[in-house]
Amino acid sequence: MNFRFKLFIAIIFIVMITFATQKTVPAAGSGQPLSAAMEATGAKVEEFSINAWVKLPSGVLNDEQLQDIARQVMSQLGVEEHNYQLTCRQNNKDNLAQAESIRPTFHAVVIAETILDSSHGVEPEGYLVVNIEAKALEKLSISHMQKKITAITEKFGPSPQISTCLIGWLDGKLMSGEWHNSLNNAFFAIDAIIVDKLTAEQFVSYTGFSSEIGSWLQVGGKKINVNMAMRYNQYENRTYVTIGSPIITREY
Repeated sequence: MNFRFKLFIAIIFIVMITFATQKTVPAAGSGQPLSAAMEATGAKVEEFSINAWVKLPSGVLNDEQLQDIARQVMSQLGVEEHNYQLTCRQNNKDNLAQAESIRPTFHAVVIAETILDSSHGVEPEGYLVVNIEAKALEKLSISHMQKKITAITEKFGPSPQISTCLIGWLDGKLMSGEWHNSLNNAFFAIDAIIVDKLTAEQFVSYTGFSSEIGSWLQVGGKKINVNMAMRYNQYENRTYVTIGSPIITREY
C-alpha cells in the first residue's frame, strides 16, 4: 500500500484549527454514505483513513504520562508493543509521544501531546490524535474501525472529532467533463447539495452537505459535511477518487 503521511502533522493542526473554530455536532458513522458515493463514481473503495482528535482533560502531562497514553491507545487498537515504535519529542512549544505501526495493509499513528504557550499566559493544553490508514478489505471494516476509534478516544476526553476518508481509483485519465459527471453522480447518490467547487489542472474538488451524514461543520454560514476530489496521476495512469467527511484530512 502507498501510504501518504508526509503532511500528517500539518494536517492534524489544520484539522484542529478548523474544528475548534467551526460549529460541529457529535460524529456519526459516515462509512456507508461515503461508500455509496464512491460506487457512484465508478470506482471501488480500495483504502480508507480515519483521523480523530480529542482534547485531554489535563494539559499538564509529563513524558511518562504521554507515553502511557500512546501505549494504551495502541493496545486498544490491537497493536502489540513489539509491532510499533514509540518516540518522544520535547521543545519549548510542545512535548509529545508518538507511537507508529506500519504493516502491509495497516498504518497507525498515535500522538499524545502537550502544547505549551507560556508567551501569552495560556495554560498548557493536552491532545490525543489517532490516525489510521488501511486497506478496505470489506465495507464492514470501515464502520467497525470508526466505532472502535470513537470508543477509544471517548475514554480520554469528551466529544472527539472524527474524520473519515475513502480512497479509490479509476484506470486511465478521465476527461474534465467526465470528472464533473462522476462527482455529480456521487453527490446525487447520497442526496448531497454542492456548496463549493474547485477546479485546477488534473484536479477537481467538490464540497457540500448531505442529510444522510449526521455531523457537519458550519463554514461561512453554510453547513458542509462531505468533500470529494479527483486527481489524475500520470505516473500510475490512474484517476484517484478521495471522498471525506466532514472534510478530506489527508494528502491527495
